[in-house]
Amino acid sequence: MSHTDTTALDGRYATVERVAELRSADFAQLADRSALVVGCGALGAAVASHLVRGGVGTVRVIDRDIVEVRNLSHQILYTEQDAAARRFKAEAAAAHLLGVNADCRVEGVVADFTPGNALRLASGTDVLVDGADNFETKLLLNDVAVATGTPLVYGGCAGTEGSVLAVVPGVTHCLRCLWPTPSESASRMTCETRGVLPSTVATVAGLQATEALKLLLGLDATEVSGLVRIDVWHAVLRRVPLPAFGTGPQACPTCGDRDFGYLRGEYRTMTRQLCGDDTVLLYAPAAAPDLDRLRQRHGANPSLRSWPECVRVDIDGCRIVAFASGRTLIHGAGGVNRAKALYTRYVTG
Repeated sequence: MSHTDTTALDGRYATVERVAELRSADFAQLADRSALVVGCGALGAAVASHLVRGGVGTVRVIDRDIVEVRNLSHQILYTEQDAAARRFKAEAAAAHLLGVNADCRVEGVVADFTPGNALRLASGTDVLVDGADNFETKLLLNDVAVATGTPLVYGGCAGTEGSVLAVVPGVTHCLRCLWPTPSESASRMTCETRGVLPSTVATVAGLQATEALKLLLGLDATEVSGLVRIDVWHAVLRRVPLPAFGTGPQACPTCGDRDFGYLRGEYRTMTRQLCGDDTVLLYAPAAAPDLDRLRQRHGANPSLRSWPECVRVDIDGCRIVAFASGRTLIHGAGGVNRAKALYTRYVTG
């Protein structure tokens, strides 16, 4: 896509380009920019929609999960038809986004974002967008950002509150400057434990998309807003005062000491009940599923679907999705114990 075709595109983006803060920017350069959105749930879906509608040339969305009916209240890209078909979010999102702007290149990648594939999946992108539902993945994104010098836009929300931070490596604070050792309470602050208002998602995603736009347009780092906290119930938005970058009492383990423990895979979760409807994640670092074996073993099952990075099969009233990364999602098991039994029976057994 090229924004040099002014006859075709002037009308499409004219309303955005008239914004005073953008008049000095070369809006046409967005056609040559790319964004990686990791996690295409509530925040990721909304931010991806903003970027595609705004004319970003390439948007790559990564997600490992399927669309569920319970997602439809706060995840704007999906439909009842997607939920009924149990479509992968990455595939459904890509299809819907292309329907919004066919001139944008949208890549829907069904994959688990892990230390083993993070650098490859992030390669060639101009900005990283955090749509993850867990702190482990957010901090992995932070490691990738600092290690590669790629800007990151963090976002998180639960209940009526949220926060946004644009990370410009070497210029602004990264996530571990602020949270060197994330607390257990922080990791439990999710939509599963506190719920989330759709308006909370919309507000946080809007701010994330705005920060991403600034970065993609190459605006000065002083234009990014720092750490912003939002409370939509009380209509409060505030910028949190932070010390000057690099002046804290201790060096940041990531951008100070260059310690990329999350990227090295030192903080991987073995078993976790996910923020979703009866979904369990299992991870065996020393014994990743043999996808070719699974394809052969379940080849007679008509529900079997296969991609280079994963295999999906419906069995025993559950849906099993095994990834080459070593992670497996089991939907509908009714709890961790049965999920482990199904994993042993149908994935590793």
